[in-house]
Amino acid sequence: MEILIWLVLGLAAGAAAGWFGYRYVESKKPPPPVPPAVTDVAEARQRAATLEAALEKATAEVEDLRTRSGIARPGDETLPLIEGSLAWHRRHLETRVRFLEAKLTEVETSSAQLLAAEARAGEAQRLRWRNTYLDGRVRYLEEEFARFGSRPGASDLAEAPPARLPEGEQPTLFDAPRGGHSDDLKHISGIGPKLEQKLNSLGIWHYDQIASWTQANMDWVNSAISFKGRIEREKWVSQAKQLLQPAAVERVPEEQGS
Repeated sequence: MEILIWLVLGLAAGAAAGWFGYRYVESKKPPPPVPPAVTDVAEARQRAATLEAALEKATAEVEDLRTRSGIARPGDETLPLIEGSLAWHRRHLETRVRFLEAKLTEVETSSAQLLAAEARAGEAQRLRWRNTYLDGRVRYLEEEFARFGSRPGASDLAEAPPARLPEGEQPTLFDAPRGGHSDDLKHISGIGPKLEQKLNSLGIWHYDQIASWTQANMDWVNSAISFKGRIEREKWVSQAKQLLQPAAVERVPEEQGS
């Protein structure tokens, strides 16, 4: 009987200890989550919709920037550039720069060639001028030989002008050179010392007199010097006009001395 009582007491004590242990363990567990309220769910959905709209807008902006810039997607690098994009403009400008650089090189080369050509032309002009002068001198001497049968001497140079001037339209003539200084008419191809003296005796001293001659004036002078058509053939008027230019006047003495 006593054993039975102790057995009942032991069982009661174990049950009490088990119950207290269970309560202790349960007290240490976190509380179960509280289900969200209806208003919190609606707010979360609205927030999600706002974020989705912002994402779509950002995606559209990225696509627009990609289109305007011409940046290719991975794997699309071989596709042609979109016309009007930044990449297209960049390639166009690079091509334009290469073209302009090539044109600049071409212009610089042409300029160097032009300068060389001008130098050659200047030398050729100098030689043509000298050849014309020498050709005129040869024709003058040939005509003098034909007229006199020998080289003209001092007596020939002192020949007086014709006693009677020809009829026709007489050019402007002077009794003496302006300012006491006459132009060197021998710079005109075809005029030698003798013919210069004959022209001076007629009253022709200056380039500008010859440069202003009309055809009627040339006919008058041709008749006065007894050489029909010589003025036109040797182009005295155009030579006189050229000699009136300062560069030509400075060049002729140098060529004669060479």
